[in-house]
Amino acid sequence: MTSQGTQTTKTLPQSNTEPNLFCRLSTAAACALMASMARKGRAEKVVVRIFPTRCMSRQKTMRRLEPFGEMPAWSRKPLLRKRLKQPWRKRPTRRLSAFGRHLYERSRLRCHYNINVRQLTKYVLRAFKEGRKHPIDHLMAILESRVDNFCWRVGIAPTMAGARFFVRENHIQVKSQRKEYDYKEPEWVTVNTPSHLLKIGDQIRVRPKPRSQKLAKRYQDEDGPVDVPDHLEWDREELVGRYNDLCDANQVGININEDYLMNKFLGPQGVRQRHIRWFEGTTIPIEKIYNGGRIVPTPENILNMKKGAGLRARGFRRPPCLWGRRNNPLNNPWEYGSKVKV
Repeated sequence: MTSQGTQTTKTLPQSNTEPNLFCRLSTAAACALMASMARKGRAEKVVVRIFPTRCMSRQKTMRRLEPFGEMPAWSRKPLLRKRLKQPWRKRPTRRLSAFGRHLYERSRLRCHYNINVRQLTKYVLRAFKEGRKHPIDHLMAILESRVDNFCWRVGIAPTMAGARFFVRENHIQVKSQRKEYDYKEPEWVTVNTPSHLLKIGDQIRVRPKPRSQKLAKRYQDEDGPVDVPDHLEWDREELVGRYNDLCDANQVGININEDYLMNKFLGPQGVRQRHIRWFEGTTIPIEKIYNGGRIVPTPENILNMKKGAGLRARGFRRPPCLWGRRNNPLNNPWEYGSKVKV
């Protein structure tokens, strides 16, 4: 009996170890399964959060800006109108101020050409620097001469963002006009900068690669025939075009209000531009820095000194020539000496 008891006591631990090992393996497998499911759930949540916000951002922009005018190059999809089930719950919108209307007009122009405020400011400064009578027309001509805008106008890109992608992927080549002193024939150069400005006479083509040709023809078939403006030429079969002249003001890709743009770009809150003044009746520019701080003898300053404007003011309202002095101005534009430049 004792021997049998000892045998049974020896076999019991072996029988208990098998279920313990099985339980451990099953719990480990269950934990691994739960961890994998948790990982999959987290990944799905991240995907759901990223893509719908990106897709709806264009609709939100269109809903905010399209009441003031369409943006043809912003999106191919139309604006989705939402029907209010309880219209009486909608709050009345505030009346838009003039400053806000100027901002909306600038945003429409920026979204249509797919550029930021910094790039638009650079083009505005260039348009005002030319000294044209109609700087807004010159600004639109500059924007219409961009390579990505050319791709969208001829129909090889669905939107301006698609045209930017098309140029960035090295699908466009430009052949500049040959100069008089050049002895070599110009060659086709691949351009991957969407902000590249075309010159009159430049030729543009889709790169002769199967991938580029296939992509351009697919976009052309999706959009169908496109109204190409008069200053551009485009062959839909050969995928070759030409930039002949500046864009006419009546054939711009977007309808804008020149008054709002002028009021936005001019004034104290507009773009900063170099302001040069000349002496009356001459072509001599008035220098900004004049003899280490001496008052510049402009017609306005001479007239003010003759009138005595500011002589009775106090504090910082007094002109700098009278700071610390009462009757004898320190920087009198009427004084002429060896250091004074007139």
